[in-house]
Amino acid sequence: MAVVVITGAARGMGRAYADAFLARGDQVVGLDRSWADVPPLERALCLTCDVTDSASIEAARHATLEHHSRVDVLVNNAALRQRDLFPPHGAAAVLDTTDEQWQRMFDVNVVGVLRVIRQFAQSMFAQRAGSIVNIASGGAVGVKLAEGIWCGRNPGFRNEPYDASKAALTNMTFFLAEELRPHNIAVNAVFPAGTRTTGSDEMVAGRNALGIHVAGLLVPEHVVPVVLHLANQDATGETGKAFDAVQWNIEHGLGGAEQWRVDAQQLEPQ
Repeated sequence: MAVVVITGAARGMGRAYADAFLARGDQVVGLDRSWADVPPLERALCLTCDVTDSASIEAARHATLEHHSRVDVLVNNAALRQRDLFPPHGAAAVLDTTDEQWQRMFDVNVVGVLRVIRQFAQSMFAQRAGSIVNIASGGAVGVKLAEGIWCGRNPGFRNEPYDASKAALTNMTFFLAEELRPHNIAVNAVFPAGTRTTGSDEMVAGRNALGIHVAGLLVPEHVVPVVLHLANQDATGETGKAFDAVQWNIEHGLGGAEQWRVDAQQLEPQ
């Protein structure tokens, strides 16, 4: 039975991870800026925490250790999304963005993750074991055209500064994995596909109106299998890697994107 800390656990993918870990018998600590207007996460320790506030993170760590005495797994899921900066569609030309918007995005998606790791990895250092899973994005990586030549995966999607922040998070993951290998702590990244969470329906409609096509979104649960797998790792297993959730599901007999796709018109907002 592992003690699993999940940021952004109240809704969307974070909620799906929390439910899955609870279902397999783990102890879950859910961190989120707000637990208002969501069903209770039963059998979990739910704490209010802002990843941009070091004091808030430290308080959450103290509460976690008072309750459970250790941390085995950390899932860094909380993020500022593109549509949070540019509602409702989330599309922005790079030169139309401001310095403040870039700083805000990186403060949550990169520095915020680092703040959380600094606090919660301390328990893993003491026990010389643990797993850190950073939820990144496939838009953060390029596509190899030829030897020595790359291009963007989808540069027409107008997804900056979000994709840039996730690129930085992915790169940090690789470096951190090597630093923590001597402490037997695994560090990996996961690339979900486009996932239906709070505000997704408005985002899709807004982008379609701008002529930016959005492929069918997947249910949050499509990312759960690979996250559960990586939670079981330490530095003797999978570490320092990034995993595409859809491809991982295909390779493990769990179906491709079509199996996990959701018809947004038939569901209530999450």
